[in-house]
Amino acid sequence: MIHWEDEAIILSYQDYSESSIILKVFTQNLGIRKGFIRGAKKKKQNYIFESGNILSVTYKARTEDMLGTFSVEMLKSCSAIYLSEPLKFSGIISILNLIEYCLLENEVESELYNYSKELINKIMSSDNWLPDYVLWEVFLLKKIGFGLELSKCALTNQTKNLRYISPKSGCAISDKVSEQWKSRLFILPKFLISENSATLQDIKNGIKITTYFLKKFSISINKILPFTRDDFIDRIF
Repeated sequence: MIHWEDEAIILSYQDYSESSIILKVFTQNLGIRKGFIRGAKKKKQNYIFESGNILSVTYKARTEDMLGTFSVEMLKSCSAIYLSEPLKFSGIISILNLIEYCLLENEVESELYNYSKELINKIMSSDNWLPDYVLWEVFLLKKIGFGLELSKCALTNQTKNLRYISPKSGCAISDKVSEQWKSRLFILPKFLISENSATLQDIKNGIKITTYFLKKFSISINKILPFTRDDFIDRIF
């Protein structure tokens, strides 16, 4: 008998029958998991299974090979903002779809879980969360093997006056770089390496960087980035 309990963020679900679903969640300690929920479509329960909601999940299965059942308890709901604040809704869905896109099932990523939960909570409670979203994508890139090296210049090892990022290596470059190369580099927004506040242009520059490296990752796995992320970016700019 397989049995475990964990906290989890709902990623998505698919219909199984007229009354039941297969739920996919990102758990704090066990990674992405799926489970069967009987009667999930009943009117008194269906609000629980909105993407982004945080649950306490109990899983049971007879063997490792079979799909087991979930029983769940709501811990926090995101549904209040979904109709009233479309940009926040779009941002949360982008986070969830990128997690589902980038991670394999059962791949344990507790750090990413905690960071994602913290970001979702900030989106729910604050209007100044777009810089945090960009920083989250930078962290995601690190977790999937496309991390950026922003602590020092790749050419001089300097830690000061970092102004650019190389699209080839993902490394920071100082302002000492030759003029002929600057047009080929990304501008490094200060909020990625300091406590500086971010302007809309800074956020745009940050998104340009993470988009480039997320697309490199997508090429490496022969897939296309989730359209929901493009939709979210379009809503910002």
